[in-house]
Amino acid sequence: MKIRHWLIAISTVISTCVTIGAAPVQASTPCQETGENCVVGERGPKGGVIFFDAGSQQWWGRYLEAEIGEEPIKQPWHVSRFSIYELNEQEKVLERQKALQRRSMAIGMGRDNTEAMRKAGSPLVRSMFPETEDWFLPSKDELDALYNFRVQNTKDIWASVPVWSSSESEPGFAWYQLFQDGTQFTDAQGILPGINMNVNYAKSPVHTGSDFKPVNMHIIRVRAFPSPASVPPTFSFVNSARENINCALAAINCTIGDLGPAGGIVVYDAGSDQSWGRYLEIAPQSCEIVKVAFNSTSSKPTLYTSNVERSKAKAIGTGAKNTTMLAEKFAGAAKEASDSTCSNYSDWFLPSKDELNEAFRQLSHSRTGLQLTPVGGFDRGYYWTSSDYNGSTAWAQYFADGQQFDRVQTLDGNRKPPARPFRVRPMRAFKSGVVAGGAIVPADEKSITISCERTTRSGNPGIVCNGTAKGFSSGTVFIPHIRFPGETAYRQLSRSPGLLRDGKFQWYYNSGKKMYVYFTTLDGVVQSNRVIVPAV
Repeated sequence: MKIRHWLIAISTVISTCVTIGAAPVQASTPCQETGENCVVGERGPKGGVIFFDAGSQQWWGRYLEAEIGEEPIKQPWHVSRFSIYELNEQEKVLERQKALQRRSMAIGMGRDNTEAMRKAGSPLVRSMFPETEDWFLPSKDELDALYNFRVQNTKDIWASVPVWSSSESEPGFAWYQLFQDGTQFTDAQGILPGINMNVNYAKSPVHTGSDFKPVNMHIIRVRAFPSPASVPPTFSFVNSARENINCALAAINCTIGDLGPAGGIVVYDAGSDQSWGRYLEIAPQSCEIVKVAFNSTSSKPTLYTSNVERSKAKAIGTGAKNTTMLAEKFAGAAKEASDSTCSNYSDWFLPSKDELNEAFRQLSHSRTGLQLTPVGGFDRGYYWTSSDYNGSTAWAQYFADGQQFDRVQTLDGNRKPPARPFRVRPMRAFKSGVVAGGAIVPADEKSITISCERTTRSGNPGIVCNGTAKGFSSGTVFIPHIRFPGETAYRQLSRSPGLLRDGKFQWYYNSGKKMYVYFTTLDGVVQSNRVIVPAV
């Protein structure tokens, strides 16, 4: 570690001091003393910097703490072309190996990855990560979170050097990140022709179009706390797009791999509604746009004024905002995605760097040779994201193995063979229960018509209302309003029917009293006829 880094760390990270005589002494925080109530940017229990907070306890812990400074490697990541998850050559086992490799990328996996490396005989782990300590080599996504923290908080306490992650990409190849600019590489799948492994790197290689010179590979130690509550969750690839009526028709209870309301595939679930939505749905292959540049004009307007803004524009939940800004400034990938009317929806956008990576993580497997992926129909070439890199280049993702790096914004395909056009796969976000957010239907063509009659359910009197709706997409939710004699105002009920694919819906209510009933859309703009149901 460099003395310079320690001095900068003391001045930038430690902000609370007390003075005893003439010597300043750091004041302890609850985080340092108990590991609780930690704040991103402050010192952790073991003197590192808190760079990630999951918001609540996860299976692996809640906080991630990084040791101050980086250290050149003493031994290679590995010396073998075999996987650290070497099992046997059976097809199902190989698919399991791929699943372990894909799972190893996620936040929370660094500790388990490091132990897998140790068991496989990794010289790097055995020489620099003692079993008696809880520091580990971060996963691909953990390392990226640290890089983003470094940029967004101007923390110059880790140098601009190549840093290893603990995530294996494929046998003989592991992920590393250039802290010079945040690009993440494995150099496999022809990115650097002629290499058959990268785990033996002592220095970073030179990439075409990059000014970065070879530099010694480094590590940054990370730890997670509080102690993990359980083992890592099982990761399963999406092997087929599933029909889930609740998801497709009502936008509820969606799981990864379900067909979404707009006919795409759900690739991400935030767990609860966020400001941008909850689910991410990637468009079907039929809506893919081929041979398109990020910026197809000669205009180069200022997109961001700082790297902090650029870093934030890579995150999940930023794709729609990025797309709106880009589409207003120039023609190209974002404008093409924004103009898409795939499945008669209009709210598609160009996914951000991290959003597109979720589609890769879930769907880009089981490819045979140069064929499209069996699920999603993805090419092995480059797909644009909506995340700007520096105003002249933008982030793209190589779907052969998921590497993400910048490409010149005006390119619509590779300059060198093999000739691969750059592609756009639109994405949309939706909140739980909101089906028709982007459906394209003229307002004056919408209508709701109902008829209600008496019925009996389980021996109890009630009513059944049959509705027909025109101009709405499947799954649209309608709100029932009822009033009993003597009441002056209608009451809005929470139990709402969803529109079926044939344009009809049905609703039951248990009561033997005389009732007045009508239905509206969620926004109340479209109302049905009003019906009076006599008492039993």
